[in-house]
Amino acid sequence: MDYSSEVVRRFGSPGRVGELAKDLAGVVAGAAEDRSLSVWVRFQVQILAGRIERVRYQVYGCPHTIAAVSWVAEWLEGSEPEALAQLDVQMLAKRLDLPVEKMGKLLRIEDALQACRHEWKQTVAS
Repeated sequence: MDYSSEVVRRFGSPGRVGELAKDLAGVVAGAAEDRSLSVWVRFQVQILAGRIERVRYQVYGCPHTIAAVSWVAEWLEGSEPEALAQLDVQMLAKRLDLPVEKMGKLLRIEDALQACRHEWKQTVAS
């Protein structure tokens, strides 16, 4: 399979991999998986004063998935929390030059972000 230069770069040197410290304030997490697609994604997002300060992730999947999660984590940092609901998977697929058959994996990334957003909303409401 051919990979775009962006996928090769991000797969070879993914940023923001790992976990945030357990004692950090404002951390929410969300995960999604699809065993039939061999994909699992978990994000941790630190939200302070209405801004996403840090993002870390864990991922199991193909090089396309790893590159996409790396891109999303970078994109989120510095954004408002509502960005958790604003990922455009079509744009992401184009940006990374992903084959159409990878769209299901991108949708799991979107699901993990929605889970983060849901947890954040629960935290804000309480």
